[in-house]
Amino acid sequence: MHAATVSIHPLVIAGWCGLTTTAFNLLPVGSLDGGRAVQGAFGKSALIGFGLTTYAFLGLGVLGGPLSLPWGLYVLICQRAPEKPCLNDVTEVGTWRQAAVMTAIFLVVLTLVPVWDELAEELGIGLVSTF
Repeated sequence: MHAATVSIHPLVIAGWCGLTTTAFNLLPVGSLDGGRAVQGAFGKSALIGFGLTTYAFLGLGVLGGPLSLPWGLYVLICQRAPEKPCLNDVTEVGTWRQAAVMTAIFLVVLTLVPVWDELAEELGIGLVSTF
């Protein structure tokens, strides 16, 4: 069973590309959608903290796989400036919206964190090498 080749439908590859691109767009930094959501829910000071954490994780992500390097460079070059805050913040953001933003960021982390070979084999995902 381990040596069997499973053919993957092209829509699976397209879905994976779309999921990964959306997850990178939800990174909480700069003027990406995740940065806008964090700034709207928690304020500009929280965006700075989330941004520094994101830069650190993108730097560490280079060790796990090459996919975070181009996105890290894209964020550093193009998306560093935060969004301009709203001119009339009349009401505070509710806690359920803050929880929704935190849930989205948690899902981004689950999507983008690389999985090592032993865990992938235990979960039955990824490539299994038989030597």
